[in-house]
Amino acid sequence: MSFKAVVASSAVQLSASEERVMNVLMGDQMSGITAAEVADRAKTHESTVVRLAKKLGYRGYPELRSDLRRDEEATETSGTIMRGESGYDLSAFISDEIRALKRLPHFVPQEDMEAAARILHESRTVYLFSNNDERSTLDLLSRRLRRLGLTTVMLAPTPKDLAERFVSFDEHSTLISLALREAPRQLATLTAEAARRGGKSIVISDVPGYRFRPSPDHLIAARRGDDTEYRTQLIPVALAYALQLAIFHLDPIRYQAVRDSIDDLTRLFGGTDEIPLRA
Repeated sequence: MSFKAVVASSAVQLSASEERVMNVLMGDQMSGITAAEVADRAKTHESTVVRLAKKLGYRGYPELRSDLRRDEEATETSGTIMRGESGYDLSAFISDEIRALKRLPHFVPQEDMEAAARILHESRTVYLFSNNDERSTLDLLSRRLRRLGLTTVMLAPTPKDLAERFVSFDEHSTLISLALREAPRQLATLTAEAARRGGKSIVISDVPGYRFRPSPDHLIAARRGDDTEYRTQLIPVALAYALQLAIFHLDPIRYQAVRDSIDDLTRLFGGTDEIPLRA
């Protein structure tokens, strides 16, 4: 099996020393080094390397090293071909996405979704931030929140635009950031500034166990597909819809009234084909 696939499907919590070991193991050409060498690079004990291997489901470090070797061999043969390691055909692709969706509740308990929903329910304005690659998912999340009547502000990545749009953030505001694959460069500064101004922050990530500094008020983290080179936005999109549902059920009467008002305004503005008339 692929070591990267094992890591991608794991929900184990890592200690600080285990995280350092993981960072070493995720480097290039690691299958040829011993557990003692890994420990030396991670500035920890060899027992930590063995403990991490067992946490991930291996019988020991040699078995983990065999999977590292498979990863390196796959990289040599597949090059930059998309889904070269897991199969490009429709059946394999859909199976991977279904597997990622099925394990989503394992990574994100419902109580975590509801805790984040309560923050948004009590907010006047929601500020949204991500790297450019996740912009389409951020747009969808913004629209899901607007459908509940929440005011959203899309934050631009350039410093001047970011400052102009964030200047109104206050204690009645919440910052939602996407940190998929890698965190946006200004994420730490934004999270710290949101806390300084008395507001709240939520980070949606695809790296369970990673400790963001400073820590957001709520972290929603779930692995995406197992293929390390080709991961879709299906999981963060599903989280956007789940977050909308969790907010709605905190006050169904209030939010249904908003949805009805949106429908009425849509018809008023000429969108009769978009919204059917209510009896």
